[in-house]
Amino acid sequence: MMAERLRFSPAPTGSLHLGGARTALFNDLVARHTGGTLVLRFEDTDLARSDASNEPGLIADLRWLGVRWQEGPDEGGPFGPYRQSERADLYAEAVARLAASGHAYRCFCDEPMLEADRDADVAEGRAPRYRGACRSLPSDEAARRAREGEAYCWRFAVPDSGEILVTDLVHGPVRFDAGDIADFVIARADGGALYDLACAVDDAAMGITLVVRGDDHLPNTPRQVLLLRALGAEVPRYAHVPLVMGTDGRPLSKSRGAEPLSSLRGQGFLPEAVANHLALLGWSDPGGREVMSHDEIAAAFDLGRVSGSSPAHDTARLRWLNRKHMARLAADERARLVAGFLPDLPGVDRATAAAILADEVEVAGEAAVLVAGIACRLAPDAEAETALKAPAARAALEIARASLASSGDAASLGPAFRAAGLAAREAMPAVRAAVTGRAHGLPVATIVALLGVGKTLDRIVGALAG
Repeated sequence: MMAERLRFSPAPTGSLHLGGARTALFNDLVARHTGGTLVLRFEDTDLARSDASNEPGLIADLRWLGVRWQEGPDEGGPFGPYRQSERADLYAEAVARLAASGHAYRCFCDEPMLEADRDADVAEGRAPRYRGACRSLPSDEAARRAREGEAYCWRFAVPDSGEILVTDLVHGPVRFDAGDIADFVIARADGGALYDLACAVDDAAMGITLVVRGDDHLPNTPRQVLLLRALGAEVPRYAHVPLVMGTDGRPLSKSRGAEPLSSLRGQGFLPEAVANHLALLGWSDPGGREVMSHDEIAAAFDLGRVSGSSPAHDTARLRWLNRKHMARLAADERARLVAGFLPDLPGVDRATAAAILADEVEVAGEAAVLVAGIACRLAPDAEAETALKAPAARAALEIARASLASSGDAASLGPAFRAAGLAAREAMPAVRAAVTGRAHGLPVATIVALLGVGKTLDRIVGALAG
């Protein structure tokens, strides 16, 4: 098995969302499985959108998820720097080499000219593309115009014909016709590299052997292959994984449905559960396991088992996995996790409350919602008012008061209601509403365990008096 060199290359334009986190995780899993190296590289050549202040959050989210890299802005390494904004000299050198070998040329076409060409292509039923007006300019004339201050950019001279074969580990062989690719811009006049050039130069310089990324990047790949060939560099292998879809069947994105990883972290999801969920979005364990640790997934992970179809993110499934991973924790560890999300509950011991609630929640952060109405009864909402006005409500409260007062045990409530001919589904919402102000929430027995019988009786009596 070849020890792969991979890279995860986020743009620091915002927080890490589920789709990006899955790509990072897949890279991490391949690196672990092959005993290879993962490089973290910030692609920040888009100066208008990139913001270095986003970097610490991205790093924190990746580390929380369990992604490990051996080289990066925070780790250092032999192929740094690991921010593209700090690698401008390498890109300028690549442009000079491409120009000297005839693979790149200055283009002086201004935006009005390019727009007119695009409009003409559309009017004639063709896909808009650059027509190569500057490709045949003599190099001495182009150099003179540049010296005289005329604005230009650098374009790559795409071969007129030929096949570009991309051997993709997910999609199989993907073939592109060079004749369908227009000469594309690789750098601004000041040498500032655009995405394709920076990506190709860095992959070559950092010795990347395998690129794992979303299949929205597949159209970029033939351009990067052409650049790598022209630079005399080794072309890495590629694995373009299908994008994660939302429940609406459209790809998740930062602007549509892709919850930031920091939000899941803040809600109390376990990183092991989130990693488990993301790994199963498009990949399946050969042994059919669904609940696995990070190390278990890495040991079994194989890009050959990644589906070519787009998976759908299902929050309900993530919650189910989180409950399974919660159950894997020792009782005291589970209680400590829940305790971290509990508000102050006057008169209620936090550790005791956490131990009681640890088995009631799928996600640790839900404990804070479930205890609403424990420390202080909430004003009844509409559902609670309905429960308290139900025909059987007063009888249920009278029975609950008598039963708790005589037995001191919430376990007596069920038998008492049945003896009176009341169904629990009718009686319990009224008792819960009387005690907490909410018709839905924790089991009544749990509420009594948290509040104590005395406080519970006080609130039932108050509700009856009201």
